[in-house]
Amino acid sequence: MMNAADYDRLTKLVNVLKSHSDGEVLNAAAAVNKILDQYGLTWDELILPRKLLPVRSRPAEADLPPEAPSKPVPLSQATPQEMYDALINSVNISPSLRRDIIAYRVAIESGRVTTEIRADLRSLYNHVILHGKHM
Repeated sequence: MMNAADYDRLTKLVNVLKSHSDGEVLNAAAAVNKILDQYGLTWDELILPRKLLPVRSRPAEADLPPEAPSKPVPLSQATPQEMYDALINSVNISPSLRRDIIAYRVAIESGRVTTEIRADLRSLYNHVILHGKHM
């Protein structure tokens, strides 16, 4: 647990971060890092209360400008991970089919994709991603 003296110092250093002097800001940030490291804390834990971390992550993502749609990878070049990612993020996949695809995640992450899984991913990727069909 942080002692009162370090907490007061941390509070003062955080206030210095709004300075107009780049040197003061950099020195304050380095000093804050040192205190955080000493107590095994991160900037996230300093800035956001723990109960707000899951809540705050969603709006920050929503505030980002939408990415330009990228051209799908050709079927002959798509890896199982690329096919999986495209299918999971597709609006053309029904919830029940999405659950089936999620079951492939462990095989893909462990590098143990069977020929059946690969064939299923390729077929779905071809129909849903490359041809835009709803399934």
